[in-house]
Amino acid sequence: MPLRSVLRALRDHGPQPRIELARRLSVSPTTVTKVVARLLDRGVVTETGVDAPGLRLGRPRVHVALVPTAAYVIGVQVGVGVVRLGLCDLLGQPRRTTRFDFDVAGTDATVVLGRLAARLGKLMAEAGVTREEVLGVGVAAPGPVDPHRRRNLLSVNLGWRDVAFSDHLEHTLGLPTVVDHNVRAMAVGEARHGGHPDADPLLYVYVRTGVGAGVVIDGKPFRSGGYGVAELGHLRVSDSGRICACGAEGCLETVVSEPRLAERLAALGNPADAPLRRLAGLAAAGDLGAEAVVEDLVEHLAMGLAFAVNLLNPRLIVLGGMFEDAPAALITRVEEAVRRKAFPVLRDVVRVGRSTLRDGGVIGGATVALDHFFYT
Repeated sequence: MPLRSVLRALRDHGPQPRIELARRLSVSPTTVTKVVARLLDRGVVTETGVDAPGLRLGRPRVHVALVPTAAYVIGVQVGVGVVRLGLCDLLGQPRRTTRFDFDVAGTDATVVLGRLAARLGKLMAEAGVTREEVLGVGVAAPGPVDPHRRRNLLSVNLGWRDVAFSDHLEHTLGLPTVVDHNVRAMAVGEARHGGHPDADPLLYVYVRTGVGAGVVIDGKPFRSGGYGVAELGHLRVSDSGRICACGAEGCLETVVSEPRLAERLAALGNPADAPLRRLAGLAAAGDLGAEAVVEDLVEHLAMGLAFAVNLLNPRLIVLGGMFEDAPAALITRVEEAVRRKAFPVLRDVVRVGRSTLRDGGVIGGATVALDHFFYT
């Protein structure tokens, strides 16, 4: 039995006695005892606590638990004009985070790569962590990646092509690096660490400058075709819409993205910062112009989500990005609209909620690294 089967069981189900591990993994207690002994020697797991008094008859059982700080990974989220990164433990939790901004119009990808490498080195130094303690780096990149998960092939909103994240970071820092589509990475992080044990399949939708989607099925990221992207934002939802950055007309992200909402908010004579929250507040206060914008947002977003529901039948849709601090009433409106538009037998199955992770991109990148370098 691979050691990683025990590690995954401890990650997913927390501390537990050896006998429970054996039952969960369908192996003999002797096999589990041998594997746990090896992991104890490596310092990756520890013995902690016993059964609470009165829970069972007989001798109390010692529990086995992961040691989260036995090693680390670095999660990186590359966004439009911002890079976030964090040193994360074996449970994907950020221990130290940082970020830097860059000018989208005037900054080449090679400049961002150089700044990223420098900031990663500084992050480890500030945390007092050596390269030997870091298993690797996971980059959540804005767009499709190559089949070997080393290069970001295309970022429409940044104008980048064929960015060699893995080659650059491995050469400059000596750390193994894996790259994945940013929203798929966030989806895996949300499924693994967001507290949704019964949400399978899970559809994660990130709305900010664009609209991205990632799907997790049976605890694993769904990668379709050669590049595995789910470009929800480029579904056509309007026959008379504006031209999208991808070159098509009437894409979902031309209607519901944060820049578009900021533009419409400004047209109403209001400050354009935090547009979704501001529009929702104005609409709740009776502003008819803001309510019209919100209604348009809800209906178009629900149209795109209903397409996804009809194709993938997710049990849960998680909205991230600008929806993380949206009013609960707005999330409810989106859920109700999705149910109206989805295929009848699927309406009562799907739920819509907000992301529970504040560093979703960093945690997503870290989760990709952990899956690649530690758990599989």
